[in-house]
Amino acid sequence: MDARFTAEQDQIRSALRDLLRRRCGPAESRSAADTPAGYDPALWTALAEQLGLPGLALPEEYGGVGCSVTELALACEETGRVLAATPLLSTAVLVAPLVLALGTDAQRTDLLPRLASGSLTAALAAPPATALALTADNTGDWSGGGRAGGVQARRVPDTTSGPPPSTPPPTRHTTEPRAAAAPGGSEAAAAGRSAAAGVGSPAGAAAGGPGAAPGGSSVVPAAESSGITPPAGTAPGGSGAVTVGRSASAGSPVDAAPEGSGSAAAEPSGVAPGAGAARAGRPSLPVAGHHMIAPRAGAAPVGRMTVPPAEQSAEPSAHLAGRSSPAPPPRGSGWRLYGQVDQVLDGHSADVLLVAAHAGGFARSRTLLFVVRGDAPGLVRTRQTALDATRPQARVQLRDVEAELLGADDGGDVLGALARTGDTAAAVLACEAVGAADRVLEMTVEHVGQREQFGRAIGSFQAVKHRLADVYVQLQAARSAAYFAAWAAVHEGQRAGGLALAQALEALRTAAAEGIQLHGGIGFTWEHEAQRYFKRATSDELLFGPAHRLRAHAADAARLFTRAEVTV
Repeated sequence: MDARFTAEQDQIRSALRDLLRRRCGPAESRSAADTPAGYDPALWTALAEQLGLPGLALPEEYGGVGCSVTELALACEETGRVLAATPLLSTAVLVAPLVLALGTDAQRTDLLPRLASGSLTAALAAPPATALALTADNTGDWSGGGRAGGVQARRVPDTTSGPPPSTPPPTRHTTEPRAAAAPGGSEAAAAGRSAAAGVGSPAGAAAGGPGAAPGGSSVVPAAESSGITPPAGTAPGGSGAVTVGRSASAGSPVDAAPEGSGSAAAEPSGVAPGAGAARAGRPSLPVAGHHMIAPRAGAAPVGRMTVPPAEQSAEPSAHLAGRSSPAPPPRGSGWRLYGQVDQVLDGHSADVLLVAAHAGGFARSRTLLFVVRGDAPGLVRTRQTALDATRPQARVQLRDVEAELLGADDGGDVLGALARTGDTAAAVLACEAVGAADRVLEMTVEHVGQREQFGRAIGSFQAVKHRLADVYVQLQAARSAAYFAAWAAVHEGQRAGGLALAQALEALRTAAAEGIQLHGGIGFTWEHEAQRYFKRATSDELLFGPAHRLRAHAADAARLFTRAEVTV
């Protein structure tokens, strides 16, 4: 590893520092955090148009600058120095890498150029520390796991394209014993037995007609059972279920004809009526517990399926051969999300949300990522009062919200992509914390050099010097760890972001705490800047995990404390 900065990296740092010094002072940072959006759109536009900061780590083919995560981390070090309130972390660090890794070509072409230009902001709706595998493996049920909580995803038919589906009437299923079959063509005998049982069935329900189903199973459409009369002109053989007349009471069987005589056993669903089918003007069919059915002239036999005229003329032989009617054209499918996610960075103002949701139930439990528009119906976003006002957070509620699956149907390696993005984000956050710690140390050193007590500057006292020297040593150690993590994420492929973030957050907390103490009575006031840096350190620990949990997860991943037998 070469620890020296390249000429390009030095230019990025110096140009960004000059811009932030002019556009993002303490007063501007506070006022931007108090706006409804939580950031200054003019500053965000300047960062995007003049420096290309949102697309710094994106390929040039998608409108990015073409640099690596290392340059993005160095840029975030400068934004951390001034506590710039921008959607850079949520848009360029969390969402853009996931779209690049998992998105389809169409999704990348649609989203990445707009993200790189700054015209589109995005937010990741997922628990940061767990979903990004910073404090624990992200293989648990943090996205819902089939239980209550998190966000649940379900697949629904797509209503945006294709013809509307033909919905058959709901059916009522009953099973009755099958009686001895009557001889083929003996309609009178079958009708007589049906009449004796109290069923005024047409002759087609006996031998030679299609009214009898195999095995005595009878299916009566709800439309018929409720007394709805089929419209005139309907032809037999359409979409629906083969039905037969039911007996008036339990235990009154309906005789079925043997196969080969036009019975339903020889004619599965969708076939044309055989000999003895019900005709117009036949007596109505009583059904136990239902109203009488009186077919109109030209109507199909009771319980028969109806074929549209176009299908009758297109495939008459198919119905005669016993094949079902052709299926409607294939239609696409969409997704609906329901649930809630708390602590979503910039979730109240993002134009697009990338939501992690659980799908598949218990049988095929998996975590998928979905793209949700910021103005989608059913999406409720509420900005929460955050400890660090420059890091705005929101509660996102999804109430049957339409969403688009990110990537292919199988979801890809979502958990692996989230873990890799988490390591990169940790390296970037470490550099940002190093920049903030460096700035608060500068302010403290400047103050103790000017503040006088007992006739001399308090910075000349040995006790003050020792405390500031300890902060400096801790800061430089954190800087080295952060730079290595940013470099290793690109060159080595090692995951050192968690350890670097733990060390950087501790350095920032120590520097901010010492700054508040050494500033005296003004250090903890709302008007001073020292307390804002302490809030940044505490807020990042709450969002991305405290230092001891970051270290514990890194130790578990490296198996430092795994018990193993030692051969002597």
